[in-house]
Amino acid sequence: MDEGDENGDHSRGTPYSFAKRQGAREEQHSREQAWRFEMKRTTYFRLRNYEGWHCDSCAGLITNVGDGWVEWLASEDETGATIVNGLRLVHRESCRYDARTVFRNRRSVVEGLCLERFLGPDGLILLLSLLAAGELPRAEVVELAKRVQIPRYELTCNLVGGKNLPQILPPSLGHGCYLQSEITELLARAMNDQQAA
Repeated sequence: MDEGDENGDHSRGTPYSFAKRQGAREEQHSREQAWRFEMKRTTYFRLRNYEGWHCDSCAGLITNVGDGWVEWLASEDETGATIVNGLRLVHRESCRYDARTVFRNRRSVVEGLCLERFLGPDGLILLLSLLAAGELPRAEVVELAKRVQIPRYELTCNLVGGKNLPQILPPSLGHGCYLQSEITELLARAMNDQQAA
């Protein structure tokens, strides 16, 4: 007699039953893949709302490199020594310092370059040259370097809030310098918090 259960089910162990179970597994796997795809798509669209550089003037996002501008103020003290401060990343057309007002109120000159100049290897060397010159406050240059050179750093700051990063996950290197694995963890935590909300 064929093997089967007491109800006469002889399908267990047959090629047909194996194919049926395999089909069910594939269908389950297919549903899981569709769910993962939808989650990735949803996450992508959520993250798109935070992509770009945070404007230090209006707090809006600069979503196009050509729309960004990095500027600072330069003046002299009583002895003639150069004072440089006020480094910021802003919208090129609408958020720049008003040169007349700055000169009238602070006796400073507005200097700047397009955001594109600070990107890539040449941008990194430009930032390092600003550090080496020592005229701009070191902390401001380091923060700008992280924002424009470190992948997903600005996205994480936009999503979590830059001032909140150390409370959520202190960087292992200190000084606000996050490794890529830490940035990934911060992004994952932020996305989980958003999905829970």
